[in-house]
Amino acid sequence: MLPDNNQVVPPLGFLLGLSLLSGVGTLLGALLALHLPLRKAIPYLIGAAAGVMSTVVLLELIPISLHLGGLIQMITGSAAGIFLCVAADMLLGPPPVNLGASYQRLGWFLLTGIALHDFPEGIAIGAGGTVTMELGIFLAAAVGIHNVPEGLINAAPLRLGGLGKKEVLRLNALLSLVTPTGTVAGLAVARFIPLLIPALLAVAAGAMLYIVLKELTPRMMRKKGAVGFVCGTLLMTVLFWFVHQ
Repeated sequence: MLPDNNQVVPPLGFLLGLSLLSGVGTLLGALLALHLPLRKAIPYLIGAAAGVMSTVVLLELIPISLHLGGLIQMITGSAAGIFLCVAADMLLGPPPVNLGASYQRLGWFLLTGIALHDFPEGIAIGAGGTVTMELGIFLAAAVGIHNVPEGLINAAPLRLGGLGKKEVLRLNALLSLVTPTGTVAGLAVARFIPLLIPALLAVAAGAMLYIVLKELTPRMMRKKGAVGFVCGTLLMTVLFWFVHQ
């Protein structure tokens, strides 16, 4: 839904609370990975994350960025988001070839990559929430849902690599703070440089599309991932309908 002058903007504390809950999704995913036999569920969860993020981009981020900033700003911002993710991948280097002998390195690789992705998502929650309450809720829910499989995916190799359960949980607790930290940055931008809001939303759209196409889609494992994708898309479509009533 596109913003208008009658839209309600949530209090800053409400946005920070939403963002913190979104970040905790990563810790929840780590807890599930350490205490429940969920390896078979990971392909479904990855597919669901892809569906969630795709729906957010198509139903909220791109339309609102277009409405507030126009076509050029939307395209430029989206390209910048993709470029930032490409740069992050180049900085992290290629994943290990022999996964059996380097689970812990893989875990650290995933942990760092997730942190780099979570920060701009937090910025999107902060910037988007200052546009409308619905957009803030929608983004926070989407980020929180896709944070759960992220926690699952990075906790498993860290544990298999020899890290203790407490260490894995501590790392994911710290990781869960990245999203609200990004939200604080997004709120600051919205307060002092509000003209950047549509660009930031477009940056988040580009980053999310990159994650879906580059990181999530190749790991969806055909039918299982497709089922998860449909479920994630339906979930966010229902949420989109609910918050805009």
